[in-house]
Amino acid sequence: MEPGNAIIASDLSTAELRPSRNVVYDREIGVRLLHEDPLSGAEHYLIRYPPGLTSRLHRHTAAHTIVLLEGRLAVNGVVVGPGSYCHFFAGEAMRHEPVDDEGSLFVIIFDGPSDAEALE
Repeated sequence: MEPGNAIIASDLSTAELRPSRNVVYDREIGVRLLHEDPLSGAEHYLIRYPPGLTSRLHRHTAAHTIVLLEGRLAVNGVVVGPGSYCHFFAGEAMRHEPVDDEGSLFVIIFDGPSDAEALE
């Protein structure tokens, strides 16, 4: 038996991102779609937050996970650094934003289609 297909990205820190606006953030963020599952609707993104970005309290319909690659994030008031894992349950209120004037780079994995509803 031979190995099947795989999506492999060897150096995410240099991946090209596109600018994106979202009602949750006070400015553009960098985004790259890594994978979208046509059956489940799951979506995987590479996200770069610029230094100084602020986030509004918000929620998503789908549960999702963040794996932080670079920088630090304040996640619901807890500061985490590179290598950290954060999981958010579907529909729960949350806030995640870079700490101080640092940018951050992370992979976010939605269990279904991604959406965002600002709560403030």
